[in-house]
Amino acid sequence: MSIGDVILALPVWWINGVLAMLYWSIGHLPEFAATLAGAIILLGIDPILQQRAGERPRRQGRGEAQTSGNNAQYFTLATLIAWLLVSFTSRFPVPLIGACLWWVGLLAILAVPEERFNQLWWAKTGLLVYAGLALLLRYGLVMLNQVNPADWASVVGSRLDAQAVLATTRGNIAMIGMLFVFVLYPLGYFSLLFNRFLRNPKPLYAIGLEAGDVIRRLRTR
Repeated sequence: MSIGDVILALPVWWINGVLAMLYWSIGHLPEFAATLAGAIILLGIDPILQQRAGERPRRQGRGEAQTSGNNAQYFTLATLIAWLLVSFTSRFPVPLIGACLWWVGLLAILAVPEERFNQLWWAKTGLLVYAGLALLLRYGLVMLNQVNPADWASVVGSRLDAQAVLATTRGNIAMIGMLFVFVLYPLGYFSLLFNRFLRNPKPLYAIGLEAGDVIRRLRTR
């Protein structure tokens, strides 16, 4: 290939590279959406709660001392990394469902400021549990496919009987597992966070305020 051919091919290579990056980005939009929600929690919500949880007044009104670490942010970062690892290695619709759970968790945290600490805990642990369930479903089905019918022939009756039983078992477990991972658990996650939203009254004077803010306003004259 001559230098002229290389120069003429450079725009084509550049366009192909841009298209490849574009197609990859479109194929991983759920991961980008989950990362955005996790970044908002990590950088926007966790620091505020850590600061408020760790503030201790000094004697004689000499300001406040910070006694807490960054454990909430570490937990968020670990949850986000764990989920991204699961999402990148999973097939549709698991990545999309996980991204929706991230945003549902973020909205629940913002919608219940008076119980934001609990909402953070439920949102993060719920996502970790979902990541574990997705892995369990995937690798559990792989292990079932590796079961040899000959090993169960003496228990069931014959190799053909064992093969039929194993096929039925795989189908039932796959159906129940997919129903739980794709439908039941996401609905339960949403219901749990939405229930915590409904159980807290929303007085008009305290919208957007945490419980400590409301108490502080009542005490301040």
